[in-house]
Amino acid sequence: MKAFFARLQEPSTHAALAGLSAVAAQVAVANGADPHVIGAVGTAAASIFGLLGVFLGEGKAA
Repeated sequence: MKAFFARLQEPSTHAALAGLSAVAAQVAVANGADPHVIGAVGTAAASIFGLLGVFLGEGKAA
């Protein structure tokens, strides 16, 4: 579990999570969710993960 949390400290992981949030948004819209709400939530999630990637230091994955 320690290695998992160490991996979450890496900017590359944040970039991947931002990409996955975009995929999740597309799947939600395809399943009938309101595109405006999903777009706003997806943009917020991608922005947060992007900012984490920029401002958090590089972690050491085991």
